[in-house]
Amino acid sequence: MSELPIRRHALILDYLAQHEGARTTELATRLNVTRETIRTDLAHLSERNLLRLVRGGAVAAGMREPERKDRLSANPQGKAAIAALAAGLVPDGARVILDSGSTTFALAKLLRARSGLKIWTNDIAIALELMPVAEVTLLGGQLDATERTLGGPDAIEMMQGYGADLAFVSLGGLSALQGLTDFDRSGLALRQSMVRAATEAYFLADHRKFGRDAPLRWKPQAQARAVICDRAPDASITQQLEAHGLSLIVPDPS
Repeated sequence: MSELPIRRHALILDYLAQHEGARTTELATRLNVTRETIRTDLAHLSERNLLRLVRGGAVAAGMREPERKDRLSANPQGKAAIAALAAGLVPDGARVILDSGSTTFALAKLLRARSGLKIWTNDIAIALELMPVAEVTLLGGQLDATERTLGGPDAIEMMQGYGADLAFVSLGGLSALQGLTDFDRSGLALRQSMVRAATEAYFLADHRKFGRDAPLRWKPQAQARAVICDRAPDASITQQLEAHGLSLIVPDPS
Protein backbone atom coordinates (compact mmCIF):
# COMPACT_ATOMS: atom_id res chain seq x y z
CA MET A 1 0.00 0.00 0.00
CA SER A 2 1.40 3.42 -0.90
CA GLU A 3 2.09 6.15 1.61
CA LEU A 4 -0.78 8.34 0.43
CA PRO A 5 -3.62 5.92 1.33
CA ILE A 6 -1.99 5.22 4.72
CA ARG A 7 -1.86 8.94 5.42
CA ARG A 8 -5.45 9.38 4.24
CA HIS A 9 -6.66 6.52 6.45
CA ALA A 10 -5.00 8.13 9.46
CA LEU A 11 -6.72 11.45 8.71
CA ILE A 12 -10.11 9.71 8.38
CA LEU A 13 -9.73 7.93 11.72
CA ASP A 14 -8.54 11.12 13.40
CA TYR A 15 -11.55 13.02 12.06
CA LEU A 16 -13.97 10.33 13.25
CA ALA A 17 -12.34 10.33 16.69
CA GLN A 18 -13.04 14.05 16.99
CA HIS A 19 -16.50 14.16 15.41
CA GLU A 20 -17.75 10.59 16.02
CA GLY A 21 -19.20 10.36 12.50
CA ALA A 22 -18.89 11.79 8.99
CA ARG A 23 -20.58 11.54 5.62
CA THR A 24 -18.77 10.26 2.54
CA THR A 25 -19.18 13.57 0.71
CA GLU A 26 -17.87 15.46 3.73
CA LEU A 27 -14.69 13.33 3.87
CA ALA A 28 -14.18 13.52 0.10
CA THR A 29 -14.31 17.32 0.19
CA ARG A 30 -12.09 17.54 3.25
CA LEU A 31 -9.41 15.23 1.78
CA ASN A 32 -9.81 16.46 -1.81
CA VAL A 33 -10.46 13.03 -3.31
CA THR A 34 -13.43 11.40 -5.02
CA ARG A 35 -16.31 9.80 -3.15
CA GLU A 36 -15.37 6.47 -4.73
CA THR A 37 -11.91 6.74 -3.16
CA ILE A 38 -13.41 7.49 0.25
CA ARG A 39 -15.83 4.56 -0.05
CA THR A 40 -12.87 2.27 -0.77
CA ASP A 41 -10.99 3.70 2.21
CA LEU A 42 -13.99 3.26 4.52
CA ALA A 43 -14.55 -0.32 3.38
CA HIS A 44 -10.90 -1.13 4.05
CA LEU A 45 -10.99 0.42 7.53
CA SER A 46 -14.28 -1.29 8.31
CA GLU A 47 -12.79 -4.68 7.44
CA ARG A 48 -10.10 -3.96 10.06
CA ASN A 49 -12.82 -2.99 12.60
CA LEU A 50 -11.40 0.53 12.84
CA LEU A 51 -14.74 2.19 12.05
CA ARG A 52 -18.37 1.25 11.46
CA LEU A 53 -20.10 1.85 8.14
CA VAL A 54 -23.52 3.53 8.11
CA ARG A 55 -25.67 4.67 5.21
CA GLY A 56 -23.92 7.62 3.56
CA GLY A 57 -20.74 7.50 5.64
CA ALA A 58 -19.09 6.05 8.74
CA VAL A 59 -18.91 6.46 12.50
CA ALA A 60 -16.20 5.77 15.05
CA ALA A 61 -15.94 2.10 15.95
CA GLY A 62 -17.32 2.60 19.46
CA MET A 63 -20.17 4.90 18.43
CA ARG A 64 -23.27 3.00 19.57
CA GLU A 65 -26.30 3.74 21.66
CA PRO A 66 -25.74 2.92 25.36
CA GLU A 67 -27.31 -0.34 26.52
CA ARG A 68 -30.80 -0.26 28.03
CA LYS A 69 -29.62 -1.06 31.57
CA ASP A 70 -27.18 1.87 31.44
CA ARG A 71 -29.83 4.24 30.08
CA LEU A 72 -32.32 3.29 32.78
CA SER A 73 -29.89 4.19 35.57
CA ALA A 74 -28.52 7.41 34.03
CA ASN A 75 -29.80 10.88 35.05
CA PRO A 76 -33.05 9.81 36.74
CA GLN A 77 -33.80 13.34 37.98
CA GLY A 78 -33.45 14.82 34.51
CA LYS A 79 -35.67 12.17 32.98
CA ALA A 80 -38.26 12.71 35.70
CA ALA A 81 -38.30 16.43 34.89
CA ILE A 82 -38.77 15.74 31.18
CA ALA A 83 -41.50 13.20 31.92
CA ALA A 84 -43.37 15.70 34.11
CA LEU A 85 -43.32 18.33 31.34
CA ALA A 86 -44.49 15.79 28.76
CA ALA A 87 -47.25 14.45 31.02
CA GLY A 88 -48.57 17.99 31.38
CA LEU A 89 -49.35 17.97 27.65
CA VAL A 90 -51.54 14.85 27.87
CA PRO A 91 -55.22 15.31 28.76
CA ASP A 92 -57.60 12.56 29.83
CA GLY A 93 -58.91 10.56 26.88
CA ALA A 94 -55.95 11.34 24.62
CA ARG A 95 -54.59 8.98 21.97
CA VAL A 96 -50.85 8.75 22.65
CA ILE A 97 -47.87 7.12 20.91
CA LEU A 98 -44.91 6.31 23.16
CA ASP A 99 -41.55 5.38 21.68
CA SER A 100 -39.34 2.92 23.54
CA GLY A 101 -36.82 4.28 26.00
CA SER A 102 -36.02 5.11 29.59
CA THR A 103 -37.49 8.63 29.47
CA THR A 104 -40.70 7.50 27.80
CA PHE A 105 -40.94 4.79 30.46
CA ALA A 106 -40.75 7.51 33.12
CA LEU A 107 -43.54 9.31 31.25
CA ALA A 108 -45.63 6.12 31.13
CA LYS A 109 -45.52 5.89 34.92
CA LEU A 110 -46.97 9.40 35.22
CA LEU A 111 -49.67 8.66 32.65
CA ARG A 112 -51.14 6.04 34.97
CA ALA A 113 -52.89 8.99 36.65
CA ARG A 114 -54.79 9.82 33.43
CA SER A 115 -58.10 8.21 32.48
CA GLY A 116 -59.40 7.00 29.15
CA LEU A 117 -56.06 6.96 27.35
CA LYS A 118 -55.39 4.96 24.19
CA ILE A 119 -51.71 4.03 23.92
CA TRP A 120 -49.55 2.73 21.06
CA THR A 121 -46.00 1.64 21.84
CA ASN A 122 -43.26 -0.73 20.71
CA ASP A 123 -41.85 -1.03 24.25
CA ILE A 124 -42.96 -4.12 26.19
CA ALA A 125 -42.21 -2.55 29.59
CA ILE A 126 -44.33 0.51 28.75
CA ALA A 127 -47.18 -1.66 27.53
CA LEU A 128 -47.18 -3.65 30.78
CA GLU A 129 -46.95 -0.46 32.86
CA LEU A 130 -50.03 1.11 31.26
CA MET A 131 -52.10 -1.98 30.48
CA PRO A 132 -54.03 -1.88 33.81
CA VAL A 133 -55.21 1.72 33.29
CA ALA A 134 -55.32 2.33 29.52
CA GLU A 135 -56.24 0.73 26.22
CA VAL A 136 -52.83 -0.39 24.98
CA THR A 137 -51.77 -1.54 21.52
CA LEU A 138 -48.33 -3.14 21.38
CA LEU A 139 -46.89 -2.75 17.89
CA GLY A 140 -45.91 -6.03 16.26
CA GLY A 141 -42.63 -6.77 14.57
CA GLN A 142 -39.20 -8.20 15.20
CA LEU A 143 -38.38 -8.73 18.87
CA ASP A 144 -35.20 -7.28 20.33
CA ALA A 145 -34.83 -9.38 23.48
CA THR A 146 -32.10 -7.15 24.94
CA GLU A 147 -34.05 -3.91 24.51
CA ARG A 148 -37.44 -5.58 25.10
CA THR A 149 -38.84 -3.77 22.07
CA LEU A 150 -40.49 -4.60 18.75
CA GLY A 151 -39.45 -3.05 15.46
CA GLY A 152 -38.72 -3.49 11.78
CA PRO A 153 -40.98 -3.19 8.71
CA ASP A 154 -43.98 -4.89 10.36
CA ALA A 155 -44.01 -2.41 13.25
CA ILE A 156 -43.72 0.51 10.81
CA GLU A 157 -46.56 -0.80 8.64
CA MET A 158 -48.75 -1.31 11.71
CA MET A 159 -48.03 2.20 12.98
CA GLN A 160 -49.00 3.66 9.61
CA GLY A 161 -52.51 2.29 10.08
CA TYR A 162 -53.25 4.42 13.16
CA GLY A 163 -53.80 8.06 14.01
CA ALA A 164 -53.10 9.67 17.38
CA ASP A 165 -53.28 13.03 19.09
CA LEU A 166 -49.76 13.02 20.55
CA ALA A 167 -46.46 11.22 20.01
CA PHE A 168 -43.43 11.26 22.29
CA VAL A 169 -40.22 9.93 20.74
CA SER A 170 -36.59 9.70 21.78
CA LEU A 171 -33.49 11.19 20.17
CA GLY A 172 -30.02 9.71 19.87
CA GLY A 173 -28.31 13.08 19.91
CA LEU A 174 -28.82 16.83 19.61
CA SER A 175 -26.05 19.08 18.31
CA ALA A 176 -25.32 22.38 16.64
CA LEU A 177 -23.58 20.59 13.77
CA GLN A 178 -26.11 17.90 12.81
CA GLY A 179 -29.31 18.88 14.62
CA LEU A 180 -31.50 15.93 15.64
CA THR A 181 -29.77 12.58 15.20
CA ASP A 182 -30.31 8.87 15.81
CA PHE A 183 -28.26 5.66 15.86
CA ASP A 184 -30.18 3.02 13.92
CA ARG A 185 -31.89 3.31 10.53
CA SER A 186 -34.67 0.88 11.38
CA GLY A 187 -35.34 2.61 14.71
CA LEU A 188 -35.31 6.01 13.05
CA ALA A 189 -37.80 4.86 10.41
CA LEU A 190 -40.19 3.63 13.11
CA ARG A 191 -39.88 6.88 15.09
CA GLN A 192 -40.57 8.88 11.94
CA SER A 193 -43.72 6.83 11.34
CA MET A 194 -44.77 7.57 14.93
CA VAL A 195 -44.36 11.29 14.33
CA ARG A 196 -46.34 11.14 11.09
CA ALA A 197 -49.18 9.25 12.80
CA ALA A 198 -49.71 12.01 15.39
CA THR A 199 -51.29 15.44 15.19
CA GLU A 200 -48.51 16.79 17.43
CA ALA A 201 -45.16 15.15 18.19
CA TYR A 202 -42.53 15.93 20.82
CA PHE A 203 -38.92 14.80 21.11
CA LEU A 204 -37.47 13.86 24.51
CA ALA A 205 -33.75 14.43 25.17
CA ASP A 206 -31.88 14.89 28.43
CA HIS A 207 -28.75 17.06 28.59
CA ARG A 208 -26.41 14.06 28.16
CA LYS A 209 -27.43 14.04 24.48
CA PHE A 210 -26.37 17.65 23.89
CA GLY A 211 -23.46 17.78 21.47
CA ARG A 212 -23.79 14.11 20.52
CA ASP A 213 -23.75 13.48 16.77
CA ALA A 214 -25.30 10.07 16.25
CA PRO A 215 -24.78 8.87 12.64
CA LEU A 216 -28.30 9.45 11.23
CA ARG A 217 -29.98 12.81 10.83
CA TRP A 218 -33.68 13.57 11.32
CA LYS A 219 -35.41 15.57 8.61
CA PRO A 220 -38.00 18.17 9.61
CA GLN A 221 -41.55 16.81 9.92
CA ALA A 222 -44.68 18.95 9.97
CA GLN A 223 -46.13 17.22 13.05
CA ALA A 224 -43.07 17.90 15.24
CA ARG A 225 -43.64 20.71 17.72
CA ALA A 226 -40.83 20.85 20.29
CA VAL A 227 -37.94 19.16 22.06
CA ILE A 228 -38.44 18.62 25.78
CA CYS A 229 -35.19 18.73 27.79
CA ASP A 230 -34.18 18.76 31.44
CA ARG A 231 -32.12 21.93 30.92
CA ALA A 232 -31.56 24.47 28.17
CA PRO A 233 -28.82 23.64 25.62
CA ASP A 234 -26.34 26.11 24.16
CA ALA A 235 -27.68 28.83 21.88
CA SER A 236 -26.13 27.11 18.85
CA ILE A 237 -28.26 24.00 19.45
CA THR A 238 -31.36 26.14 20.01
CA GLN A 239 -30.72 27.73 16.61
CA GLN A 240 -30.65 24.25 15.04
CA LEU A 241 -34.02 23.50 16.62
CA GLU A 242 -35.45 26.72 15.21
CA ALA A 243 -34.15 25.70 11.78
CA HIS A 244 -36.22 22.51 12.19
CA GLY A 245 -39.26 24.59 13.16
CA LEU A 246 -39.06 23.29 16.73
CA SER A 247 -39.43 25.12 20.01
CA LEU A 248 -37.72 24.15 23.27
CA ILE A 249 -39.52 23.10 26.47
CA VAL A 250 -37.46 23.06 29.67
CA PRO A 251 -38.30 23.22 33.40
CA ASP A 252 -38.94 26.63 34.91
CA PRO A 253 -35.60 27.67 36.50
CA SER A 254 -37.45 29.18 39.46
